[in-house]
Amino acid sequence: MSMSSTTTLVQVFVEPSKAMAAVRERSMLALPLLLMILGNVALFVWYFQIVDFPWLQDAMLSANPAMDASAREVARGFMSKSVMLGSTVTGIVIVVPIMLLASAVYYLLFAKVVGCDIGFGKWFAFATWSAVPTLLLLPLMAMQIILSSNGQLAMEALNPVTLNQLLFHLPTANPWAGLLNAINLTSIWATVVAVIGLRQWTGKRLGTSIFIVLLPQLVIYGGWAIFAATRAAA
Repeated sequence: MSMSSTTTLVQVFVEPSKAMAAVRERSMLALPLLLMILGNVALFVWYFQIVDFPWLQDAMLSANPAMDASAREVARGFMSKSVMLGSTVTGIVIVVPIMLLASAVYYLLFAKVVGCDIGFGKWFAFATWSAVPTLLLLPLMAMQIILSSNGQLAMEALNPVTLNQLLFHLPTANPWAGLLNAINLTSIWATVVAVIGLRQWTGKRLGTSIFIVLLPQLVIYGGWAIFAATRAAA
């Protein structure tokens, strides 16, 4: 008997191989995709309602110490709450599906190379379901908002499980801060689920599956690290 989407959602966390087998049988895209998009939209709408917005503007502008006072005032004029909320919500609605589509295309190309007859729609489901561990960020970020009594909560501090928040505590102006804020424990968990699923779907060896899943991340984060190192050395 095939699993429901709700059961599959739970299984991703407790038995990822069983969950990905269920996705191979039935894509069940609606639940995880809507949770990723609508959950993040709702959270950021809430965030912008409680944040001390003048403080947030100052914190964001301080990330660029080279900006003079007049340029800061011009930038502040464009950084209204409605503009920032609108751009954040638009970014979520557009960027999340685009990232999943890009992942699906990547896995589809790999499948073609190794002679695995799995279509694009299934790989889109694969990309979506393997990202389900990142949904844990929603309650974690909600907790951060609740615990912020004065509303002085930076956007990068919303996620308490990034490498920067857990280990390095670099200020926003540091060239390495962006990279370390981008890598978090839930994304690592999602990578593990993707490796398990790819090995199961294609029958390839573990080492091959790890390499294929990690390759885009190595390219992206490697390029980001080179950029950060260049800025730090300047």
